[in-house]
Amino acid sequence: MIFQQIYGGISRYFRELIVRLLDREGVNVHLFMGLFLNRYGLDSVKGRYRGYWGLNVPVVRYTGRLRNFINKELWKFFQAKYAREAREGGRNCLYHPTYYDFRGLPRAKAALTVHDFTHERYSSLFPKDRTFEMKKKAFERADALICISESTKNDLLDLYGFRDSCKVKIIHHGYNDLSSLSNSDMSLPSTPYFLFVGPRHSYKNFDRLLNAFALSPDLRKDFRVVCFGGSVFSNKEKEQFDKLGIADKFMRYEGGDDILAVLYKNATALAFPSLYEGFGFPLLEAMSCGCPVVASDTSSIPEVVGDAALLFSPTSSEELAAQLCRVAYNSEIRKHVIQLGRERCALFSWDRCVEETFRFYEELF
Repeated sequence: MIFQQIYGGISRYFRELIVRLLDREGVNVHLFMGLFLNRYGLDSVKGRYRGYWGLNVPVVRYTGRLRNFINKELWKFFQAKYAREAREGGRNCLYHPTYYDFRGLPRAKAALTVHDFTHERYSSLFPKDRTFEMKKKAFERADALICISESTKNDLLDLYGFRDSCKVKIIHHGYNDLSSLSNSDMSLPSTPYFLFVGPRHSYKNFDRLLNAFALSPDLRKDFRVVCFGGSVFSNKEKEQFDKLGIADKFMRYEGGDDILAVLYKNATALAFPSLYEGFGFPLLEAMSCGCPVVASDTSSIPEVVGDAALLFSPTSSEELAAQLCRVAYNSEIRKHVIQLGRERCALFSWDRCVEETFRFYEELF
């Protein structure tokens, strides 16, 4: 039930998949969102679904368990209605859950998208999480697995293996081109800046960016770092800023895609030091906006960026600092990376992703 996510990469993926499947002739989409928090607007086209149940509810603290319980009960009614229609219609039926809480549908093949293995690779961050157990059960029950990158497929084989009878296919995500968006009301930093997008959990390696920035007198003098999204700076982060003498160099923005687009377009570069990614939407979003990318050379990142980014070892603050300086102080390198980035984006699109996904669905029957 990824629709309990207000915004995020996985729910964006399913939004793009679902709205394009609605446009396909002969495809009937049944969508169960339950009591949902998602803000991607799938409920705005409810008249186009063959079957739909969902109610947008406000975010209320400490109500997650109650919401999940109610959704499980509501699912039983939705499932029964779907089963009746499937029996009467005699059509090929496919069930594609949005997460690993695999509930199944009678007489339906099941395809499951495998996004990443963050929970397995960084289990210490999720001590009470049941995702590992849920995944194992879901993989055993699925007829087909869609991996969003070669890296994700390799992790699947390494950590779980898979049944010979289960089809596995790599289908890369598309991305949302933000280059046409603007926001005339926002104010930008008064000095050049590097951009960091998203949460700053430990595997996102934000500490490495702090250390790299502090290592270079030139970077400290000439630049700031703008963080978009994620939570407000914690006391621990503020203490790190003070300790490194860069407290006045870090600032944070939040908002929608219009604000993010302006930040991409005006950034010196996107700094992407993550230790692990299943795909990495910001990489392509930045490239589409003409923002150079400085990124880790690990997991799926090289697969997504190709030769269109300046890569570094995510364990080396020195390498990160050097690459930031290269893109900041060498205009020829900067122009070259921007051009390669725009060319790289042409290899990825949501239309291609959905077309490959639909063809994979057909292989199951």
